[in-house]
Amino acid sequence: MFEDQRFILSRDIPLEIAIAFGVFALVVAGIAVWGYRTGGSRGENMLRATSAVLTGLGLAVSGYIAYKTLIADEPFQCIGGSSGCSQVEESKYARFLGIHMSIWGLIGYTTILGATIWKGDNARLTVFALSLFGFVTSLVLRYLELWEINASCQWCVASAVLMTMLLVLSSCRLLGYYGTGDGEIEAAESEPES
Repeated sequence: MFEDQRFILSRDIPLEIAIAFGVFALVVAGIAVWGYRTGGSRGENMLRATSAVLTGLGLAVSGYIAYKTLIADEPFQCIGGSSGCSQVEESKYARFLGIHMSIWGLIGYTTILGATIWKGDNARLTVFALSLFGFVTSLVLRYLELWEINASCQWCVASAVLMTMLLVLSSCRLLGYYGTGDGEIEAAESEPES
């Protein structure tokens, strides 16, 4: 049923890169569970710090694509010599509302980073909502790659992995710490046990 899509993925995403993406996702998922189970401000800070690192990586990926396509006016390269990145870049889906998708990525990751630095319940909810929106957007873009463009971009998949892991981290942060308030976490940790 999905023979064409499997062929596109195997052609455009080398096995080594797919394994690297998988290992990366497992490590981040492990950190998310660890941060959730640790509790207190230490656990939440672990989730926030990991989210900040992921948004930094997302900014690097989006920034690389933006630089290559909009400033250097050169095609960006897929690792391993695949032509999937250039096919995706040349498609009509490379822009939305006349703005290159990499610029939307820069805006999205910057907004998530700002909300990640912010503390409290509103920040937890905002990061979750932004990450969910980014995740759904990534799903739509992967669909367009595999069913409309018939090519897959490694940089775009890297961004999708980052956004998925941001959703996992923000979900753990929301579920584990929503309603606790920053002052309540610190006060509970400093109270002597009876």
